[in-house]
Amino acid sequence: MLIYYLLALLPAIAAFATGSIAIYVWQRRAVTGAKSFFGCILSLFIWCFFAVLEYLSTEATPRIVFGKLQYLGIPFFAVFWLVFTLQYTHNDSRLSIQRTRGMMVLPLLSMIFAFTDPWHGLIWASVELGHTPAPQLMIEHGWWFSYVMMPYNYLLLLGGVGVLLNAYFASSQIYRQQILILLSASIIPFFSSLLYLLARVHFYGLDLTPVSFALSGLIVVVGLFRGKLFEVSPISYRTVFLNTEDAVIFLDTQNHIVDLNPSAYRESLFDNILGQPFHVGFPAYQHLLTTPLTQEITETIKLFQFSQTLLKEVKIRTLHSPGQRLVGSLVIIRDVTVEHQKQAQLKHFAYFDSLTGLCNRRQLEISGQLSLSSAGKGLWPVALLYVDLNDFKPINDTYGHQIGDAVLIYVAKCLKTCVRQGDIVARIGGDEFVALLFKANQNAAHTTRERLLLRLRQPLELENITLKITASIGVASHPQDGCTLSELLHCADQVMYQDKQNYRDRRSRRRSLTDQTQGTMGSPK
Repeated sequence: MLIYYLLALLPAIAAFATGSIAIYVWQRRAVTGAKSFFGCILSLFIWCFFAVLEYLSTEATPRIVFGKLQYLGIPFFAVFWLVFTLQYTHNDSRLSIQRTRGMMVLPLLSMIFAFTDPWHGLIWASVELGHTPAPQLMIEHGWWFSYVMMPYNYLLLLGGVGVLLNAYFASSQIYRQQILILLSASIIPFFSSLLYLLARVHFYGLDLTPVSFALSGLIVVVGLFRGKLFEVSPISYRTVFLNTEDAVIFLDTQNHIVDLNPSAYRESLFDNILGQPFHVGFPAYQHLLTTPLTQEITETIKLFQFSQTLLKEVKIRTLHSPGQRLVGSLVIIRDVTVEHQKQAQLKHFAYFDSLTGLCNRRQLEISGQLSLSSAGKGLWPVALLYVDLNDFKPINDTYGHQIGDAVLIYVAKCLKTCVRQGDIVARIGGDEFVALLFKANQNAAHTTRERLLLRLRQPLELENITLKITASIGVASHPQDGCTLSELLHCADQVMYQDKQNYRDRRSRRRSLTDQTQGTMGSPK
């Protein structure tokens, strides 16, 4: 009986290892390829588990039953392995659900043939229980097992190994360590299976294939804790190349296209552009390659396509082999249209008022300094109007900010129509505006002031509300009232304040006269 336990010990270790790994991987099933690797390990666990029960059985019937139950896992391992390697290395672009199901057809047939084997012998042509030197099933495999099932499994296993080898040379250092662990874990069972099936190497009838999974399991455990397997999955340089939104083109030393990504295909004029000269597919950028490259080139090019203006940033750099031999060049084309539009918007918001579209105080200071520097040289006179709305706060409080904003926009339009083209109009506060008039003396400034007051006196209709807009306006001239913008603003502000005080005095007198009139009309005769 001891021999049974000894024969079952190694498969039991393998079953424990694969079962533990399956649980660990399932807990990290969100990682790319983890679910298919779980299927792979689960197949191995089923194989090893029923192998343990087979070696613990003393009778022929239970041994045969447990031997057949191993085919719940044996045929499927290779399919899951290939799917895992393709997903893990991000080479699964053509791995559709239909193709995966197609790969499962032969394993399903192998499983069915294993359970119906007594009627056809496709898996086991003959089987009997031997007792020398130890209890073991003496199996002669059928033609399906030998010429269909096992060649198919080996083909898939070799395919997975090839995928990993390709990914190994295209990945960074940490991912190379992961892939090397997986390669080592896959090669050991592969060779043990060949030894058992072809060379008939076994230990008292013990199939060394599931036993080798115990060693592979230990290798994978090392990968789990040292190589961060299933903590991070590899992304090859090829994956980045294919999925980047920038157009990437590789050229040889003769500027012929040797490789390009899907974004570059969409950028080119023709579909079959591979191997063609760069200027054939990308004529808008051919001038950048007219001279030999000595350093990296970066240039923004304006294109017109379908009534739209596009901005393309083109970078070109040379490529050298590890021995510093020139092998070609790399072209990266990036659409920066939206980026430039956003930069323009940010620049606009930095210098212009978002509500009225007028210049803000910052832009006024910049333009004012330039204008006054020219005026200081005697080139032309400059005048400044400081406009402050009267009774704007009651409008906001009574009708709301929406009406108040509409009033400010209206005043801005009035200001723009009352000045000449080239003059600067700015909003510098809540209801404060400034107009900087070029080539305008004091008389011209006062004429503009009266024109604006006349325009503002016209009734304003907003959402069935009639408003009367008035403003206090101060005027200052260069150089009589100041030589700098701050001096002109200060002077015009003082004049505007006096004008506003006069407006308040007039309004107060009108109210007094109105009250007196109403009092006289209300007194008895």
